[in-house]
Amino acid sequence: MDSNALFTEALAQATTVIKQVRDDQFGSATPDTDWSVRDLAHHMLYELSWVPEILEGRLPEEVGPRYEGSLFEDATQLGILWDRAAVRAENELETYRPDRVVHLSYGDSTAEAYLQEAATDQLIHAWDLGESIGLSVSFERPVAEEVYDRLRGMDLQSSGLFAPPLDVPPNADLQTKILALTGRTPDWRSV
Repeated sequence: MDSNALFTEALAQATTVIKQVRDDQFGSATPDTDWSVRDLAHHMLYELSWVPEILEGRLPEEVGPRYEGSLFEDATQLGILWDRAAVRAENELETYRPDRVVHLSYGDSTAEAYLQEAATDQLIHAWDLGESIGLSVSFERPVAEEVYDRLRGMDLQSSGLFAPPLDVPPNADLQTKILALTGRTPDWRSV
């Protein structure tokens, strides 16, 4: 699966979940222990908003200030802003070059690698958000295979963005393995 297709599929999954968020859920806990539902949805929108601009070659210091502060007041506004950001990202995918050098906060990368990272972020957080609002999220097999292959070769914990990986049985399903690599467990509420 190419990075364009991966991102499109992950975005569709994230969109389904974002559209289900209600105002009365904003304060609910998430598997991202430092974030509420509102914080997590804000992070997802913030990251999505960057996609077209990073693919166009803008620098993080040019993009970041545009999206500082609270991006939405309520779930309705979240949905509207999400749709706008998603359309902008999808439009940029029509003309982006996978080999283009893009500038990220931690250094330069290819557009293809950046899209893979953005897709993974949206997919994992779609699961997080779904868990938080009582919506079951199941990763599509081709997407899960792509994300798992990408993640298992990375040292995620050293980035400081992920909890330590969890042990799972070798026969665990692919989604459980992906979640474990990122320090997540389906029974996160009891941990």
